[in-house]
Amino acid sequence: MDLAIRRVILFTPNFEPMLAFYRDRLGLALREQSDGWADFDAGGCRLALHEARIDSAEGPHKIAFYAEDVAAAREALVAKGVTTMGKIHIFGDLQLCDGQDPDGNWFQLSNRP
Repeated sequence: MDLAIRRVILFTPNFEPMLAFYRDRLGLALREQSDGWADFDAGGCRLALHEARIDSAEGPHKIAFYAEDVAAAREALVAKGVTTMGKIHIFGDLQLCDGQDPDGNWFQLSNRP
């Protein structure tokens, strides 16, 4: 299993100002936008904005790793002793699974391109 950082997700209660900042001030190319979600091309990685309260259980950020097969990647991490892996969530073709590192930082396995 080879994991590669695909995107960093910033949770924000100020979605529109953050969208304008990264698009208009930093000049990042907006690749996808839907209700409360924006995905920017940031070179070798994507930067995503997700509308949410900062005090949400997920914290202010999350690192998302691409996994073509989320279930297999989750199983491989559990087999390596990662005990903090959550359930797989499926939204149509999109599959997500969150976990935490030893310091409590959230990360995600995702098949989102």
